[in-house]
Amino acid sequence: MKSVINTITLLASASLFSAVAQATCHADNCYRALFPCASPAAVSSAVDFCLTLTAVKASTTTTPTRAVSACGTDPARYSSACACGPTCPTTIATSTSTSCPSPTPAGNVVPNGDFECGIAPWTPEVPDSAATWTLSSPGATGSFAFEADLLGVPVSPELGVSVRVTSAAFAVTPGVVYTLTFNSWFDDLLSGFIGVMVNGSPIYTVDATDKGAGAWHLNTVSYTPTAASVNLRFEFLFGTQHEPGVQRVDTVFFSPA
Repeated sequence: MKSVINTITLLASASLFSAVAQATCHADNCYRALFPCASPAAVSSAVDFCLTLTAVKASTTTTPTRAVSACGTDPARYSSACACGPTCPTTIATSTSTSCPSPTPAGNVVPNGDFECGIAPWTPEVPDSAATWTLSSPGATGSFAFEADLLGVPVSPELGVSVRVTSAAFAVTPGVVYTLTFNSWFDDLLSGFIGVMVNGSPIYTVDATDKGAGAWHLNTVSYTPTAASVNLRFEFLFGTQHEPGVQRVDTVFFSPA
C-alpha cells in the first residue's frame, strides 16, 4: 500500500497543489472523508477529483459520494481538503508472521496484543459498510496498531457497532484480579468511541473527550474473571453526530494485578 500511496502522491503533487493554490488546508472531517487512508482506490479517486476541481464541478453530482455528508456542496470545503493532499500513513491490512515473540511485559496473557505480528489471532469484523479496518503505522510503542476507519454516516451498524476486533481466548485464573491496559487514539474529538468487552460483557468505554485527540493515551481497567478463559473485544462506534473519524487501539496487556 505504501507504494500505491507514494505513487499517487508523486503523480498528483505538482498539479494538485497548483490547482488549489488559493485554498488553505484544513484537515477536518471533510478532508478525512475525501481521503480515507484505508482505501487506496478512494484516495486515488479523490486525487483525480482534486486535479479537476473548479467551483462549478464541486457539486453533489460530481464529488465522491462518500464525502458529501461531511463536506456538503460548498466548493470551498473541497478546495480546502484538496489543498492538504493525500497524507496517509504507511498501512498494512493483512500483515502476517511465521514467528511471534511471547507477550510482553512479563505476565501479559494476551497473544499479539501489540499487533506486531499481523492481525492473527485477533478476528476483525466490519458489520457497517460505512467503515473499514487496517493495521496502521506507527503504533503507540511499536510499528503497528489496530485502526478502525469510520468513513461517513453509518449505514449498517450492528447494535451501533461499525467495527470490532476480538482476541483469541486465553487462560486466566478465576477469582484473581487482573489489570487490562491498552492505548487508544482518536483523530478528532467527535470521532466516536471505543467499547471494551470481556467474554461478551461490556466493562469499559472511552472517547476522545475523555482522553483528548491526536495522541496516544493509556487506559487502565480492573477485572476479575469468573471463568478459566476469556477473550477481549474492542468495538468501534460512531459518535452521536455521526462524524467520520479514525480510532486506534494498541499495546493490549492483561495480567494479574
